[in-house]
Amino acid sequence: MRKIHLATFIAISGMIANVSSGALISDDFEVDSSASYAVLDDGNAPSGDGTPDGAIAFAFDYITAGIPLAPNSTAGDIGGLRMAANETGDDAGAADHISAFHLTSVNSGAYTVSVDIYMAIENAGGTTEFSSVGVGSDGSDFNSIFTPIAGVGQFLSMTGDGGSSSDFRHYIQGTPVNSGDPSYLNSTSTTQSSGDTYQAIYPGGDFPGSPGNRWTTMTISVNPSRVLYSLDGTPVVSAASVKTDGLVGLSYSDVFSSVGPHFVVFDNLVVEIPEPASVSLMVVAVAGLLSRRRS
Repeated sequence: MRKIHLATFIAISGMIANVSSGALISDDFEVDSSASYAVLDDGNAPSGDGTPDGAIAFAFDYITAGIPLAPNSTAGDIGGLRMAANETGDDAGAADHISAFHLTSVNSGAYTVSVDIYMAIENAGGTTEFSSVGVGSDGSDFNSIFTPIAGVGQFLSMTGDGGSSSDFRHYIQGTPVNSGDPSYLNSTSTTQSSGDTYQAIYPGGDFPGSPGNRWTTMTISVNPSRVLYSLDGTPVVSAASVKTDGLVGLSYSDVFSSVGPHFVVFDNLVVEIPEPASVSLMVVAVAGLLSRRRS
């Protein structure tokens, strides 16, 4: 039964994506857009330890840094949003976190978020560093899946090198969802990069099953009942919509003090909301889908 429900939801999400009326948020990070974001880290967030040790750079020239062009960029683009944790050495050995929340509040029952992500891994060995993309925040705390568990809303975190016991793990309003939960859309409902779905998305490369040292696009499709997280067009998590109204957040954290240096670059953040008329048409189509499911 769960597979039928998921197929229906994916169809609904596809309809939403295809009837978008334009972007509520669109940032290609080609210029310094820091004024549009609230940045929280260990120095100013309630869950922080009081000593920030990370770094954030808007309009970061990732092309000069040797990173290829993002999949949703055009030739000549160079800018992205770079985040790094445990970079300055002031708080060596401790966990470190940083989040940037776009100040435009999204208060719509249906919308999509998409962003390109490049997790730069300079050596293997288990980095314990996570990038996260989330919805429904109030900007009061950073998003962190581990040590400490923190954040408002819902988000998906992932490692770049498969070095954690939970490489793809999602969070619902105060609670990280454990491996084995049916919300993880692979044959064993695992959070580890060895799962068949992750291996299919990221075959070969430096870290099979993980997005390290390659671009990936995360999409979050939201409707009033479900949130669907996809990587490069493949659904990886389907969860209930619990807290989705609010701010969209991009985050990076290091659970410990990893061997490094490592960092993440985000690019081409877009939030789109469907037209009301298109939503009405979508409801009719969904009713047809449900009718076929019952028959």
